[in-house]
Amino acid sequence: METMSENPTIRRAIAESLLGIALDADGFAPCPGRQFHNGATGRRDFRVILEGPPTGTCFHTSCGALVDEFNAKLRSLIGKAEAPGGTGAPPRPPMLGGSVPPMPEAPRLPKRPPYDSAKLADFAARCPYPITPEWLAARSPVAIPAKQDIATAELFLTSIYQPGERVLVFTREFSQGDFLWNAGGGGYRLGDRPGVKAVRSPLPAGGPLGVWFLAQPVSAKWEVNTNNRAPDGSPKMGRRHGACVTAWRFLVLESDEAPAAAWLRALVMLPLPIVAAYTSGGRSIHALARVDASSKETWDFLRDDLVPILCPLGADPAAMTAVRLTRLPGTLRHGSRGKDGKVNAYPSPRLQRLLYLNPQATACPILDLHP
Repeated sequence: METMSENPTIRRAIAESLLGIALDADGFAPCPGRQFHNGATGRRDFRVILEGPPTGTCFHTSCGALVDEFNAKLRSLIGKAEAPGGTGAPPRPPMLGGSVPPMPEAPRLPKRPPYDSAKLADFAARCPYPITPEWLAARSPVAIPAKQDIATAELFLTSIYQPGERVLVFTREFSQGDFLWNAGGGGYRLGDRPGVKAVRSPLPAGGPLGVWFLAQPVSAKWEVNTNNRAPDGSPKMGRRHGACVTAWRFLVLESDEAPAAAWLRALVMLPLPIVAAYTSGGRSIHALARVDASSKETWDFLRDDLVPILCPLGADPAAMTAVRLTRLPGTLRHGSRGKDGKVNAYPSPRLQRLLYLNPQATACPILDLHP
């Protein structure tokens, strides 16, 4: 008895003829029910998986009926095409029986919408009272130390990472990582090239421009970085790029444009799992939101949906990258870099202060948790 076997070429042809558009290399295409989406439609909302039981899935739920119809039609046509004696892919089946007419492309949102002070002011005005660093600290589920130092940094890292996860720490922002924090295992000083053994060390208490950490945990191994090449075209080695990441855990939110008072009001009203808020040692306040994406692709998809919402409120789009450094609270910043590129020392060091810490944060706004 003959059995059916998967034919990727036929499967792809049928899916594309149903959708009326080619799938991209990863199987993404416009959703057949996109006109029913309640929120903004993103370029990676809808994906078709052709291996195994062929299935289209969409990030939105309001289009469910049409996605189900697409899947039923897709599976029926593929089943007939792959059956023994099947006729292969039809040249162009009608799009879901004509139930989803082609739609004109909606105007694309700008990739990086600008900060809109009026939108921030309107949103912040919905907060019933001022939000201060003291207000946040008083409502932090993890007690914020009155006197902050490197022990605060260690408390922070141990609280938000899982035992055994490795976190790169930087005193030079363009290095490949100067220190390593092993959650539950302490700190190490790292060599600046492959083959140099790490040695036990406390984390740095401060740096000329402050101290940073890489938000995503990493393997801490030197890996080939195909996006960073030497003058001869050969890829360089690194330990702070995507191939080194072991979990796509966090999204960094920071703002250098929004007034601090309005930015804090906005942060406490956002329906995001904000696990921490802390200062840069300068004028900006950073927040760390947990994403827990299954892949870089999924992380990008979630970020792309948030950019049109958060950037007009003041979030810096340049900071919303998957492999991102952010300030390590509990450490000291000794200066800032001027427009001439030189480091200008402060009269006295400034603390990168931890304001709020909630490792078990949910999407419930901070304001609703702590009215």
